[in-house]
Amino acid sequence: MNSKRIVLAALCLCGAMGVVSAQKAQPNITSVDVTVCVEPSVVKGPVKPMNAVNNGPAWDNDMQKEDFRILEIPFSRTHDASEGFYGERVVDISDIFPDFSKNPDKESSYDFRETDLYIKTLIDSGSEPFYRLGQTIENQVAAKYNIFPPKDYKKWAKICEHIIMHYNEGWANGFHYNIRYWEIWNEADLDQGSGRWETEPRTWGAPIEEFHKMYAVAAKYLKERFPNLKIGGPSYCRIQGVKTYFPQFFEYMRANNVPIDFVSWHKYGAEPSVYLMEADLIRGWMKQYGYEDAELILNEWNYRRFKEGSGSSNEIYNRENRRSMKGAAFAGATMCALQDAPVDMMMYYDFRAASNYCGFYDFQIYHRMPLYYVFYAWSKLGEKECACKVEGGSGDIYAVASVEDGKTVLLLVRYNGDNNVCNLANVTVSLAGSKLGKRLCHLTDDEHLYTEVPLFPNEDGTLRIRMENNSVALLEL
Repeated sequence: MNSKRIVLAALCLCGAMGVVSAQKAQPNITSVDVTVCVEPSVVKGPVKPMNAVNNGPAWDNDMQKEDFRILEIPFSRTHDASEGFYGERVVDISDIFPDFSKNPDKESSYDFRETDLYIKTLIDSGSEPFYRLGQTIENQVAAKYNIFPPKDYKKWAKICEHIIMHYNEGWANGFHYNIRYWEIWNEADLDQGSGRWETEPRTWGAPIEEFHKMYAVAAKYLKERFPNLKIGGPSYCRIQGVKTYFPQFFEYMRANNVPIDFVSWHKYGAEPSVYLMEADLIRGWMKQYGYEDAELILNEWNYRRFKEGSGSSNEIYNRENRRSMKGAAFAGATMCALQDAPVDMMMYYDFRAASNYCGFYDFQIYHRMPLYYVFYAWSKLGEKECACKVEGGSGDIYAVASVEDGKTVLLLVRYNGDNNVCNLANVTVSLAGSKLGKRLCHLTDDEHLYTEVPLFPNEDGTLRIRMENNSVALLEL
């Protein structure tokens, strides 16, 4: 065989091997079959406020304020409001009470002006503030200012008391908003496990034991002063993979007879199963230490995938996904999954359009992104959740069904974090005790944004809807 033939044979062999490799690398596109049976007569409980958020519309943006009302956002957490979006002195204790040496009983010691406008914007937009008492995270490295323990814990609690008085009791030319939820601090555990709190703290510049002392003083004082309000925390963010301080927190609070109305925590991940696991862990500790009657609130969460085998992530990739259909489907799947978990509320981070964590808008032109329509779909669920059984598929179909005034609504979400999943899911929907006729489905996927799509009944009175990976469908049955 001459050299030309040898080269040609080698090229053909390589080409054949390349074809085989390419075939093996191709994703499986075989469709999967899923059945969903809804039983409106079996009521499981309330549809939970899983569509709450952090922050809200800009005070001067009428479109955002209208959107907030359209989406029926039930609660808006006020954390990070002072990052330049709503003013220079907003929400944080150090902004409202800038000179800690002053008398906390005097109106002249406080500056409520910008926070008043911010809180009014949330309320006028149809949402109830979930007020974080504490400080915004300090990510800058050149200097740290307000994330250190207060010099006097009791005085700090009295300052919080007067802030509550201003917004709920009219003190200092204030209001009567009846804000119910008051959260003490934010992520004091963030840098504890790594020891970073000693050199470059971001949220709490002291040992975690000092935070527990401060929390106990503040929570007991505020609960005694306002017994009808919900006082809670600690909004910890380290649950798995590193040392968690939740058991230590609960143990200290129990030993000091500290009441807790709600327990809050934060999680950024890319799989609903991880959120479920953490909810079960925290609920287990709550029961162990005697706080099983407190609410459990996930009040910061969003899509974030970490590089395998490392603690780092590609934030450009994450930002793109938060504004994509994939990020929207992830959010819908997580909301559905935690509806049946021991969680009372979820608060997406963040509604501020310019935030890297906002999936609602394209910030440059305020174009509504797919996540907007997922939250809109959730707002269409009724007040009571009814039984909904999902069978078949690959475990990537999430569903919540509701019933109200005889109307049954079904929310379906298909989400799989694997970007190679591109097959169709044939989802057959049935309604117990009834045969379904023609129905309209509102579909959101890569080709539709809450688009009305007709569904025609099968002979047995079921409906079939085809769902791509990363898609959301709302059906009125």
